[in-house]
Amino acid sequence: ASLKKTRVLPPVCSTLGSHVVGNMSGPSPRQGHGSSSRPGPYGRGRGKGGRGGGRWGGRFDRAKNDYAQHFVDTGLRPANFIRDSDVEERFQEYPKLKELVDLKDALIAERATPPACRQVDLRTFDLTELGTKFDVVLIDPPWEEYRRRKAAAGALMEGDEDEVWTPQEVMNLRIEAITETPSFCFLWSGSGVSLQWGRACLRKWGFRRCEDISWVKSNRATGRNTHFLPDSVVTPTTEHCLVGIKGTVRRNYDGHIIHANVDTDVMLSEEPPYGSTEKPTELYAIIEHFSNGRRRLELFGEDHNLRRGWLTLGKGLSSPGLEVEEWARHFEGSHESRCFEDEPAQSLPNHLLGTTPQIEALRPKSPTQLREEAERRLLKEHRAKEAAQREAAQAEAAAAAEMGIELEPAPARVEAPLPQLPAVFLEQHPFNVGGR
Repeated sequence: ASLKKTRVLPPVCSTLGSHVVGNMSGPSPRQGHGSSSRPGPYGRGRGKGGRGGGRWGGRFDRAKNDYAQHFVDTGLRPANFIRDSDVEERFQEYPKLKELVDLKDALIAERATPPACRQVDLRTFDLTELGTKFDVVLIDPPWEEYRRRKAAAGALMEGDEDEVWTPQEVMNLRIEAITETPSFCFLWSGSGVSLQWGRACLRKWGFRRCEDISWVKSNRATGRNTHFLPDSVVTPTTEHCLVGIKGTVRRNYDGHIIHANVDTDVMLSEEPPYGSTEKPTELYAIIEHFSNGRRRLELFGEDHNLRRGWLTLGKGLSSPGLEVEEWARHFEGSHESRCFEDEPAQSLPNHLLGTTPQIEALRPKSPTQLREEAERRLLKEHRAKEAAQREAAQAEAAAAAEMGIELEPAPARVEAPLPQLPAVFLEQHPFNVGGR
């Protein structure tokens, strides 16, 4: 949250830096507060007693660009100054990471089902009628917070009936009955009290909260700020999507279910205008890169939410959509997936995405995974070497028998020890695979 535009508040440092990974760019917003070039009440850059380094003096000595104070002065949010925030340009300086994302996107597009939707009233529709379990469920309920934000932005006209669900109504959705084990639930929960209700919903549905994806909103284009929290001195500039997991997924052994750490847990984009509840499309990519399940469901969707590989349900859809039974046929049978070039393909249920050797060579892996792969590779090389030695000995004996030469019995072979592995394995990540 950033401070409202009022000069009576003391200068404080923004908490944005603790949540967003990136560099601040652009000119220094202000060199007044937070700069040792301006004399304070106890002298230039000094704390009480003129010694410096006190509670206030030390902070003034360290801080150079006070983006929170800049927001107080101009209304421009600190998020406006973060570099490489555009998704298309974010990975330009990291070719291996860009290659991984491109490979993942190509495989996802190849295996994606056509976009499907169904116009339903979720208050009365029985989700179990869908007739299938889901690997991923994305939910964006119409919280009361959204209505207050829309009214504060001046987009809620008198007489408008904006649908609002109570927390109890959201909890009554039968998410636990339509989700596979394991599966993941992504629940948009706003930035206020809805966060507490979101956590309660996950518990009710049998999910354990494992992550919190933050959407940091900038206002580069409009400079507008909507103050919708009553009696509050801060302006919320983030929204949160809670992530819940049902069942157990082990990163070291369940690579067919998840590919962890491909993306970060922070999104940064321009805030939609006039209290719109539209969310950044980057979240779809984060979900698809992370979960290898192809049965994806979105609830409370609208026409702009339709996407390949997803089934969208909502009252605001303009098309009745297709029959769900037809959509579920895309996941029947099995699918072959190959992790390594020199190993046979493995058969996976068709509702899983699969992988390729190129993705496996780049995607983040833990030291435990790397050690096991190295042990398997060394054992395979060791056995191939032994097989080659046996074949050479047999060929030599056959050639000698043809010439009538009797060879002395070969001495008993001593099992050669396997080569030693490094004591420490560093985690594999596109930042350190094959250089930057």
